[in-house]
Amino acid sequence: MSASSIVLLLLAAALLATAVVLARSRSALPWPAILVAALTAAVCFTVGGDSVKDGSGPSFATVTGAIAGFLSVVAAVMALVPKRSRNEDGPAPRTPILLSVGGITLGALGLLLTLVTG
Repeated sequence: MSASSIVLLLLAAALLATAVVLARSRSALPWPAILVAALTAAVCFTVGGDSVKDGSGPSFATVTGAIAGFLSVVAAVMALVPKRSRNEDGPAPRTPILLSVGGITLGALGLLLTLVTG
């Protein structure tokens, strides 16, 4: 196993651990999860662009990076909905956080699939 494979494995494990921590947190702020999902997409694009050898198509990391990036943008748009349109008495919705956690998880799985197949 090369050093880059070990780094990729540790990075995927760290992203999965971060996704679990963010999903279990009781914080009402979705922005840390959105930021980590955006960084996950950036890492997936970097790894995916570096792992293509024959150029026949995108790698798993590139595809899951695109999905993670899309989910982070959707979560950011949902987090920017004004409070007037929400129920002001209840807690803030966790949908943006859960969308971001889904993007982080997909990105980490894409990194692992790229490691296994590449």
